[in-house]
Amino acid sequence: MATLEGTVGPTTQTTGSAGTAHYGWHGDFLVAQYSPRYAELVGRNKVFAAATAATGVAPGTAIGTTAAYALYNPQGSGKNLAVLAASLGYVSGTLGAGVVHYIGHLSPSQTAFTGTTITARNCLLGNTATGVGLAYTTATVPASGSILGTFCSLQASLASTAVAPWQVVEHLDGLLMIAPGGGVSIQATAAAGTSPLVIIGLVWAEMDVLS
Repeated sequence: MATLEGTVGPTTQTTGSAGTAHYGWHGDFLVAQYSPRYAELVGRNKVFAAATAATGVAPGTAIGTTAAYALYNPQGSGKNLAVLAASLGYVSGTLGAGVVHYIGHLSPSQTAFTGTTITARNCLLGNTATGVGLAYTTATVPASGSILGTFCSLQASLASTAVAPWQVVEHLDGLLMIAPGGGVSIQATAAAGTSPLVIIGLVWAEMDVLS
């Protein structure tokens, strides 16, 4: 019977070294060694986050060339942007009922996004290394976007509505990946409401483009 040799207990590996399999105290094969899901990526300066201002942004009423939030991967960046998580929280105003969508801008020949720049932060806090992904609010995006999926639904509500405070978080884990020249925007098809404001954010990993 073939066996897979390994070590029990913590080990330290360096980049380029030959690793060994890792076992728990009861002989169980461990895939991750005391490591949270994204710790490896964060520790290597690969993960970035950007969210709209605390004052919020209107989620929008229709899919078009103006987006509440957009993430663009510049042409020639050499990276694919793997979207790890998206979040949306209520700030103020009366929300209009509707749906918030992920809109894909897929062509590598797309015109670059523009808008109010959001400074992306390195998720290895205290590290100043910057990434290639460009995040915008009240963004102007190409008209050829298409719905990739539903992020969340909105209900007609306001600050005095008797519901618990809420924030929607979806862990995409790289299900959406943006190639150089492409992008994703977050837009709602919803009733206008009255001065609705929300905060929208994305977290993404920047991965080398493989040939």
